[in-house]
Amino acid sequence: MIWLLAAASVLALTLLWLAAHARGYTRKAEAQWPAEGRFVDAGDARLHVREAGPVGAPRMLLIHGASSNLRELWAPLADEFSPLHRVIAYDRPGMGHSTRPRRNAETLAVQARMAARVLEATGEGPAIVVGHSLGAAVSLRLAIDHPHLVSGLVLVAPASHPYPGQPAWWARLSSTPVLGDLFCGLIVPWLAPMMAGASIANNFWPAPVPVRYFEDAGVGLIFRPRAFRSSAQDVVATRREFAAQAVRYGDLLTPAIVITAEKDKIVSPKRHARALAADLPAAELVIAPDTGHMPHRLRTDLVVAAVHRVLAATSVH
Repeated sequence: MIWLLAAASVLALTLLWLAAHARGYTRKAEAQWPAEGRFVDAGDARLHVREAGPVGAPRMLLIHGASSNLRELWAPLADEFSPLHRVIAYDRPGMGHSTRPRRNAETLAVQARMAARVLEATGEGPAIVVGHSLGAAVSLRLAIDHPHLVSGLVLVAPASHPYPGQPAWWARLSSTPVLGDLFCGLIVPWLAPMMAGASIANNFWPAPVPVRYFEDAGVGLIFRPRAFRSSAQDVVATRREFAAQAVRYGDLLTPAIVITAEKDKIVSPKRHARALAADLPAAELVIAPDTGHMPHRLRTDLVVAAVHRVLAATSVH
């Protein structure tokens, strides 16, 4: 009996320590990577939005992928385009500093509605939309559901089509009721930052990870409990959401450029990028050699050139 009480005491103390560590980690991460923009109301969510460039200039919306935040695309692209364009980026619902709708936030329809709200709150007229990974699927749904807001697409290492198998174990566990709350609330803030190096390396493979990428991209924000669970729920929904959305790509006449590496450890270029370029009636495929899942970081010049070509194709000057 004494041993049982001792074990229970140790377990309780461990859980209390993990909960305190999670709260401390969240405070430190939000202090290290604070909100740098303004907030836009989107129904029952508040979206963190950052803007740069002349008001009234041609607009460009940047949409990041899973396990990320607006800094992912902002860092390589904002300075390049903000002198002549209005560059807009936002934290997708539940990630970065954005809150999350209470219902159906993982669906691409709701994600696209959030993106549309950002565009409606930041100016007038259509925008070139640059989406990375899962952000590319949101970009596509934005163009499908809200075509008046999208003049062209640049889709970087896109995730877009149904795939065999199951999403990653961490995503399935994190999105599970109760167990997922415990895992994200207690284990992730403690263990995940120590394991982040290998995950980041997989994103950049076969190239090395750029110096200070973790700090520059605010990677540590994703290990806060609510952000991690939000991203996991988005990832788990992708098989169902991609299957329903992919059948509509053939009707999307928006000019698009799809950028991918030959090999990618995160998203299969054959199953996604190449299939997407074949499905879209007005798409061009660009191969970015040796860039893995991160062409926008490793070959920013190709992304910049793609944006300029889409701008020219849509006569937005």
